[in-house]
Amino acid sequence: METGLTKQQEKDFFAGALPWLLPTPLAAEALAKLDRPLAAWMNDPELEMFDSEDFYVEYEDEPGGLSRLEREIAKLPPRPTWRMERVWQPAAGSSDEHNRAYEDGCVTIGGHRLHPRCLDDYSTIAYQLAGLDSEEEDDGDAPPPGDLNAALEWARAGVCVLQQSLPFPFRDVLSYGELDNRPAHRILYAYADLLRHTKPRKAGTWFRAMVFLNPQDNVGARFRAPGGPKQAF
Repeated sequence: METGLTKQQEKDFFAGALPWLLPTPLAAEALAKLDRPLAAWMNDPELEMFDSEDFYVEYEDEPGGLSRLEREIAKLPPRPTWRMERVWQPAAGSSDEHNRAYEDGCVTIGGHRLHPRCLDDYSTIAYQLAGLDSEEEDDGDAPPPGDLNAALEWARAGVCVLQQSLPFPFRDVLSYGELDNRPAHRILYAYADLLRHTKPRKAGTWFRAMVFLNPQDNVGARFRAPGGPKQAF
């Protein structure tokens, strides 16, 4: 793809952007069964911009100071913030109306019944196939006990669904503080978390992008990102 930019300009332009995944057959099936992409919108830049420099000021005096990755993000100019639509999984206390709406939207993909716009469905299936209940169980370096390849395919499918809703390259902020944004962070983390067992360098690119995406980093991606801080136990 010709961009008209020098290699350095291209590197700077894509720095920290979410990578782009091409769909595999499972992801293509999920995309084909989407009735529409999840809605996503930019908050009014006049009212809401994320200032990385201001955010990191309060962390500069912590032991060890800012990591190389955090210093890089702190130099960014203020960026727009985004919000996303969320399809909620049924849970205890969900209304009958919600449960019916969820079930009405469900389809069969890869032999599993799920709502094609529910990002949490993809991450749940991915971790189940990996033999884990959630990312909290996958905090070591040993491969998960289940089918890692199948788990990765499901996480990849979820990321491909997410990609339909955001511009590329996406270099703005999608705050985890917004409840409806959290499934996006969970599916991105699921993909990077599972990928690190087979392709750690590629996974590092995803973890790095997640810190650019949400500098508050509520999921701990910075501890697995190149140039990030060391985790204290």
